[in-house]
Amino acid sequence: MATASNIDDLLQCPICLEIFHDPKVLDCQHTFCANCLKVHLASPSSSILRTSNAIDCPICRRRSNLINNSIDSLPGNYIVRDIIERKYGTTTPERPPDYNQQIQDRIEKLQKTEEEEDDDDDAIKYSNYVKPVAAALVGVVGGLLLAKGVKKLRDNKKKTKSTLKKNDYTLI
Repeated sequence: MATASNIDDLLQCPICLEIFHDPKVLDCQHTFCANCLKVHLASPSSSILRTSNAIDCPICRRRSNLINNSIDSLPGNYIVRDIIERKYGTTTPERPPDYNQQIQDRIEKLQKTEEEEDDDDDAIKYSNYVKPVAAALVGVVGGLLLAKGVKKLRDNKKKTKSTLKKNDYTLI
């Protein structure tokens, strides 16, 4: 059963840890404040790894395309926005003047933590999960395509036998 605090957690930006302001959704379906994504996009460590007109999700690192390299081109998460408006009203509290710097500091801290985890020999690498899952998906999709092809061949063989039988021919 969902409690009020669980719902509040869903309405909280994972970067600034506050209620979403202008929630934007990435291709991976993770949601962030538009301003937090702008700060992330402008961060030096993000720009080194990033190609133009794309942003990597701060959580799962899946790439989302941007139009004119603008966060505003991302779709808004209207469901989250509507829930926030219904729960908290239409006005959102003003943010302090140094808010962007606070967000930048949090992003850098998260990235440093990630780098420390990457250096740790016991850390489980992201690719350790992705490669087996991708291989399994390729196997499943390949198996499904193969099964579909075999079924089609069997159906065609039955049709051919039926046609040959009607015309008094035999299939070798």
